[in-house]
Amino acid sequence: MLLFEVGTIEIQGIAIVLIFGLLFYLLTELRSVRREIAQKQPVKAVNGPLMLQAYERLALLTDRISLKNLITRMHTNILTVAELQAGLIETIRNEFEHNTTQQIYINTEVWKAITNLKEQNIFIINHLASTLAPQANAIELSKIIMEYCSNDNAELSQLVLDAIQFEVKKLL
Repeated sequence: MLLFEVGTIEIQGIAIVLIFGLLFYLLTELRSVRREIAQKQPVKAVNGPLMLQAYERLALLTDRISLKNLITRMHTNILTVAELQAGLIETIRNEFEHNTTQQIYINTEVWKAITNLKEQNIFIINHLASTLAPQANAIELSKIIMEYCSNDNAELSQLVLDAIQFEVKKLL
């Protein structure tokens, strides 16, 4: 019956191996739990400054592609309607493309709002330009765009800025 004859030293050795095994298991589990907790930490604590910078850039983008500001910056009487229309649309697209990487840092809904603003402004410019002769003076297009902007809630840019401000306040 050798199976039942175990010496005191052998029992102590087995107990020590079991205790070390249990300690190793507990340490491994503790590390795993710590990793999970670290992964669940809010991203804004780590990327807060990057997120704030992204929202700042997108607030600037929103302001720069608002119809009023576009017309103010590109207002000229030496262009035709078609040339001003093309210039306005190109400016919007360039500004948007220059800031497209910021979407990885911001709320998805805010990015959709900014994309909608870009598309809406291009649509409005094309629509208003289509009411004029392509060779007409650009001043005519500038006037009807400014008239359009004078209507309440005509521009989406203020709503987008409000959404950006709301998200920034949540970060602070």
